Amino acid sequence: MSSLPVSSFDDDIISELLGPFRILVKFTLLDCSARSKCLKLFTCLLSIIIIVLLFARVGLLMETKGNSLSFPWAESNFFGFPAIFAAVCALCVFGWTKNGFILKFTKKLARVRQLRVESNSKMNGFRLIQVLCLIFSIPWLVAMMSWIVYNFTHGKIFYGADESNIIFRVLLLISNGYIWYISTVCLAHYVLVFSALNREVHYFNEELKKAKQDRLLKNIGILEKFDFRQNEILEMILSANESLSSFGCFAPLFLFYGLVNGVYLTSFMDSVPLFYFVILMFNLAAIIVYNLCILFPTCALQEHLTSTSKILINNDEFECSKDPIVYQTYRIMVDRLQKVDTRISVIAAFPITKGVLAAALFITPNLGFLLVMAKKVLIANGGHV
Repeated sequence: MSSLPVSSFDDDIISELLGPFRILVKFTLLDCSARSKCLKLFTCLLSIIIIVLLFARVGLLMETKGNSLSFPWAESNFFGFPAIFAAVCALCVFGWTKNGFILKFTKKLARVRQLRVESNSKMNGFRLIQVLCLIFSIPWLVAMMSWIVYNFTHGKIFYGADESNIIFRVLLLISNGYIWYISTVCLAHYVLVFSALNREVHYFNEELKKAKQDRLLKNIGILEKFDFRQNEILEMILSANESLSSFGCFAPLFLFYGLVNGVYLTSFMDSVPLFYFVILMFNLAAIIVYNLCILFPTCALQEHLTSTSKILINNDEFECSKDPIVYQTYRIMVDRLQKVDTRISVIAAFPITKGVLAAALFITPNLGFLLVMAKKVLIANGGHV
């Protein structure tokens, strides 16, 4: 996926990693990996136009006449903030294909695979993950289309809004299908790349632990191989993070905004038809699952790296080692893990780790419940929403 010539080996490993998504990305209209300069220029211009239109769509969806804390206000925010996330997906697909991210990543991945102590071809297949990405895209499609189709049949964009022009409603209906497509392709790229990273770190840990149990790490030749391989893995992670952070930094933020407003919408259960309320809750569940699909692989990688550190630190071979080269190599491996920051942080402030994720999953829904309490207090004191 680059303007540079691609060898058959590169083609094979990219196809192995992405599977059907290598073809599906071309139909997003955001693929800028064409080798021809003229075609690449055209696809870049088309992508920029699409991204601008997606951001314009955000403004239209978040334009509401309702008062703060009213149902129209909450409904608009519930669908409006995830619409920003859709524009982020478009930007990511555009950037990844334009910069040849997948090609660069697979070259590093192939190099790391060659450094394994024992080759394991079973770890190189991603068919199951690719199939799961396709399967889980179906309920995501149902969620994306259900609310817009329901409101379309009632002549509206939102249930709590006024009637809208049919042309505008048709355009939004089509755009929802398109957004589902690009968000599915974007998430699949993200998950597959992180799956490859997690596998390599996990397998590195297994082989490091086996060498530790066999007390082979005091052999400088073996230790240096692990040292070199660890360095290559960390370089691969840092290189991948440069591209993946554009998605991991912003997408969860806007989905969390949608989650807060979705929780608040539960307070309007008696104000909307039961069928539409079910649609709203199904969309809330879809937002939660999609967000977890972004956050879990990132957290898993940090856990694997933490395990690497524990394997090295809890090793008495090096405490009594009289070989200065062995001890120095060991210290380099430990220090490298502690000093190299491999985390992706949401809005560059909240690192995606197990602890931070647990806190976010506790705090975010409660922000929605705080809005529910604020609404009840306001109504109890004679106000209205």
